[in-house]
Amino acid sequence: MSPRGRGHPWALLLLPLLLPPVPVAAATSPRPSFVLVLADDLGFGDLGSYGHPSSATPHLDRL
Repeated sequence: MSPRGRGHPWALLLLPLLLPPVPVAAATSPRPSFVLVLADDLGFGDLGSYGHPSSATPHLDRL
């Protein structure tokens, strides 16, 4: 790739000026609207709430 194909790195400095400001009310909301829980290789039977004999998952059980 030629050096001309890289664009203008100084243009990144102008990017914050083009973005709209975040309203204060949105930045200080008391609680999230939803919670996304990601777990790798977790089945329903692996949680304590579904009867797994040795897995203690009290925080997930309360959800």
